[in-house]
Amino acid sequence: MFRLIREIFSDRSDDFTFYRYNKSKNIDLKSSTGLYIHIPFCTHFCPYCPYFKVRYNKEVAQEYKKALLKEIGLYYKLFGKQKFSSIYIGGGTPTLMLNEIEDIMDYIHRYFIVDGSYGIETNPNDINKKVSSKLKSLGFNLISLGIQSFSDQLLKKIGRDYDSNIAIQALENVIDENFDTVNIDLIFAIENQTIEDIKNDLTIAINQHIDQITYYPLFTFPYSEIGELKKLKKLKLPNSRLRKKMYYFINDFLKDNGYERTTVWSFNKNHKEIYSSVTRDYYLGLGAGAGSYNGSLFYFNTFSVPAYINVVNKVLPISITMNVSKKLERIFWLYWRLYETTIVKNTYKRMFHSNLEKDFGPILKLIRILGFVEFEDENILKLNTKGSHWIHLVQNHYALNYVSKVWSVSKNNPWPDRIKL
Repeated sequence: MFRLIREIFSDRSDDFTFYRYNKSKNIDLKSSTGLYIHIPFCTHFCPYCPYFKVRYNKEVAQEYKKALLKEIGLYYKLFGKQKFSSIYIGGGTPTLMLNEIEDIMDYIHRYFIVDGSYGIETNPNDINKKVSSKLKSLGFNLISLGIQSFSDQLLKKIGRDYDSNIAIQALENVIDENFDTVNIDLIFAIENQTIEDIKNDLTIAINQHIDQITYYPLFTFPYSEIGELKKLKKLKLPNSRLRKKMYYFINDFLKDNGYERTTVWSFNKNHKEIYSSVTRDYYLGLGAGAGSYNGSLFYFNTFSVPAYINVVNKVLPISITMNVSKKLERIFWLYWRLYETTIVKNTYKRMFHSNLEKDFGPILKLIRILGFVEFEDENILKLNTKGSHWIHLVQNHYALNYVSKVWSVSKNNPWPDRIKL
């Protein structure tokens, strides 16, 4: 269905194909662009993690930092003292390069203007009071801790290298620094996981007064270790009925405890600032494997750290680009608003100078007919749990499949010629 929708509402010029970057192609930035920085280093590889990562090496990390500073300088030459709406640092494990991040932030403040929040992610083994305090002093006000579970048994099953005591201590260290928003990531749909396991994880999180809880399903990207185990029939994940039951339980339990759904997976309490890594309208990505989107172009940097370090001495490290028509830009906007489970119609009108009902009437009508709407007035349409569940299925089946195609090829070839979605 998603493929049919993209064909109907996109332009004939949209071929949904990434091509090797043509250096004559114009790179520009929109206003309200967010800045993303990718730190690919990890000391431990989790089998379910799909993100671009490499084994941590201190010397390589130093060279990588120098390359990031050069990339910042290249964009400064292009755009001058550009204003960004936020900073988000992801990975990998960004806090492995804490000292280097201080240098990177100094460089950003020298060459750019950031008018918004600073977000960063980390893991229980890589956070303590000293690290938390350092992050706060660098201006980070939003932080996400990848807990995944408070169950020692489940942590072992998904290959995490810490136990629940370490996870809780890490969480307390973060909470003590009084960040504006503390998010924790949890995972459901793990092999042999039960509803009671989910309830226990949520109860611990709620008792810690966590601002935001993001409960992802276990991703099974084909190239991840988990994906390989699933393909080899060595992994027995919950069936679709139990998975749906888990999803509805998470939604109901968090709602009953004062949390409001802000994406298909995230739940925020007390109207704290929302922590999100993916829902900016436009973003510029720095670092190996980082993606960028400016409304007319999707592009990715090379996924090879050595290639990134080498090429950024001369030119931008962009490997592939995909053109985006005006129509397709609107589809992307609607998709991410459905992911957020709330569509603000006036925002669409302000951004695109058009009417949402006119442009996407059939899709909105289908959403209503299928009973996906919890609330709607002349300006806002909000999805209910049923609608959120179906969007989460679309996310898993289509969007993550697209990501898988791009990342699978890019991990094997630093400079792909063509990737068809």
